[in-house]
Amino acid sequence: MKFTFRSSFLILLAALVFPTAPSFASNRQALGHISGNIKSPTGSPLNDAVVNIFKIAEEKRILAGAGIRSNPNGFFRAANLIPGVYFLQIVHDGYQTAFTGKFEVEAQQTTSLDITLSRFMESISNDEDPRNWDLIKVLRSSSDRRLIFRYLPAEMPGTSADRVMPFSRSGTMSLASATPLGGSSNQWASPHSSPNGVITNFALSEPLGPRSRMIFSGQYDFGVTSFWRVRDTIHYRPNGGNDYKVSFGYGRMNMDYAGFDSMTSPLISENQGLQTPSIQTIAFGIEGTTKFYDLFRIHYGFDYSRLHYGTDRSFLYPSLEIVLSPSDGWRFKTSFTSRRESDRDSVVLSTGEVLNLSEPTLVTMAGNDVSMSRVRHSEIAVERAVDRDTSIEVAVYRDHTYGPGMPLMITTITPENQTSAVVYLNENRSRQQGLRISLNRQVWSSLRGSIAYVYGEANSLSDVDESLTIETMNRDFRSYATQRYNHSITGQLDATIPDTHTNLLATVRWYPGNPVSPVNWFSDPMDIGSKSLNFEIRQLLPVQDFFTGTGQWEILLDFRNLLNQGEEILSASDGIIVLNRNPRSLRFGLSLNFN
Repeated sequence: MKFTFRSSFLILLAALVFPTAPSFASNRQALGHISGNIKSPTGSPLNDAVVNIFKIAEEKRILAGAGIRSNPNGFFRAANLIPGVYFLQIVHDGYQTAFTGKFEVEAQQTTSLDITLSRFMESISNDEDPRNWDLIKVLRSSSDRRLIFRYLPAEMPGTSADRVMPFSRSGTMSLASATPLGGSSNQWASPHSSPNGVITNFALSEPLGPRSRMIFSGQYDFGVTSFWRVRDTIHYRPNGGNDYKVSFGYGRMNMDYAGFDSMTSPLISENQGLQTPSIQTIAFGIEGTTKFYDLFRIHYGFDYSRLHYGTDRSFLYPSLEIVLSPSDGWRFKTSFTSRRESDRDSVVLSTGEVLNLSEPTLVTMAGNDVSMSRVRHSEIAVERAVDRDTSIEVAVYRDHTYGPGMPLMITTITPENQTSAVVYLNENRSRQQGLRISLNRQVWSSLRGSIAYVYGEANSLSDVDESLTIETMNRDFRSYATQRYNHSITGQLDATIPDTHTNLLATVRWYPGNPVSPVNWFSDPMDIGSKSLNFEIRQLLPVQDFFTGTGQWEILLDFRNLLNQGEEILSASDGIIVLNRNPRSLRFGLSLNFN
């Protein structure tokens, strides 16, 4: 029976809509949950609202818990909470910060809350007492970002007057192994996404004071590649509207592993004479975030990277992001960056913050050949909430590559032998631009779906003369790669099984033809790149002591490019050339998040 993308998608949908799984209720009898919806006064869902959770302990102490964010449908959920008395703080750009009253979280029960936020400017104009000009109230209001409100106290439970959530000691760590399936071999590697081997990501947060902390983070990868890097970050938050970070990092990427010395090919030409055993990287970064009247947010900074491999090379990467929320349901964003987010190169802190561990410089290597590239990504996006369950986003983007860019593995197959090599497609100073349209919808409380259409440029092969020999095609391979516009459709289903605390993310990507470079690389944190079926499975371990004490253990399991590996086959008179950009792979491991 022929297995098509349509049939695979229907099977996937049925599996997610009618899930069956064993229950771990016996191990979770002492835990409760919180869920709810956050909306504007008009009933529109509020995406990306920060929900800070506080627990009232004995002796009237306030314990700061995790911070989570609402999804595009305004829905949020916090699981595995110790029963007790809680209250929430809700923060969203353009809206008045809100606090819930105290409520009880009971074992094996879910407390549901519907929260409506008031527009910031409307809250000011609705003040019933215009004569409220007391100097103390005016000074007090400037610190907690709400001008003059007579009947609200200067401090809410568990927060300071400027509503800065206190930092707490926490950490996270993940250990995962990736391996190709079906006998594929990876003959190139990059620190940005380890295709084969064991990779560890970690981050430790230590408070330095009520408004500052130090974050020590790093990565270690051992397999086809071998590299490590660490970064120390000082984070200072003077008030709720400003945030500053200064970081310094060092890393080393080893070159002396077996299997690479034999890789020689006329297709590889850059830096052939360098024989230094490792690459050393030094990184320095400054970034800041400022919120202006809660109407828009600006994030700015720069990264400096210095790499040593025989010679020194320096790179400077400025970054800027502006988010504007002028009215209910509308959001405008413009960004300029070189740092790409990837789920393999990031960790999530206990506060819900995503820490990006990748470096902006793209380093690739094969044998003794090392290439370093920069990619500058710029984007303008407009998002509109259609209703409380649906939102749509339209974005235009451009990627500007300096250097050879991402490599491509090619396999030459003739009746006599089979060899593999790596080729770069001359992407130096190339530009790729396109349009992306995304539709997101909350189907049920435990099921979300999205579909994205991209019309953008990518490298594709054309005008290949099948009468030529393999040797002739290899010598002039780059002449067959040209940039052209491609269509791409990506569908996702994100399902949660409440009883087992299992999260399933399934992704189906389809496009005509086989482009050999990413169509929209910066919007693909999962590194899929091929038209295929992909799964991400996250399972919390039912270990009582870790949930209520040290932290939470989670199993991660990823299947990538199950049906297609981005292959393009070129026929020659004496054999074939197979281009494999995304090998089928399995990634599995554990992660621990603790306070």
